[in-house]
Amino acid sequence: MLPDTIDIEQAGSIVTAHIHQAELAYNEMQDLVESCMDKMRCDNAQNFIFDLAEVEFLASACIGSLVQLLQDIEHQRGQIALAGCQENVAFLFKVTRLDSVFPMYDEVEEAAESF
Repeated sequence: MLPDTIDIEQAGSIVTAHIHQAELAYNEMQDLVESCMDKMRCDNAQNFIFDLAEVEFLASACIGSLVQLLQDIEHQRGQIALAGCQENVAFLFKVTRLDSVFPMYDEVEEAAESF
């Protein structure tokens, strides 16, 4: 079950997860990924945006959850984009070289237009 600090909205095939907390733990990311998978299975979601503008710390295990989600949605040609990454979160993706796998945008709208 998602905490109150995470909102999910869907517009067509695009799901946007707004995360309104400074730290995102692995179990919270797992719940979020499960919710995204439900959206894919039940609501024809294909593309996912993670709004990380308020996230100051992302547990490295969370990246593994995002990679797993990407593997699960690739068979539907789905994509994941990150929006509003703060410097230390963006650094985590760059140091793991996953910035080439997960495109990063300044704004959610910019990420949505990329699909």
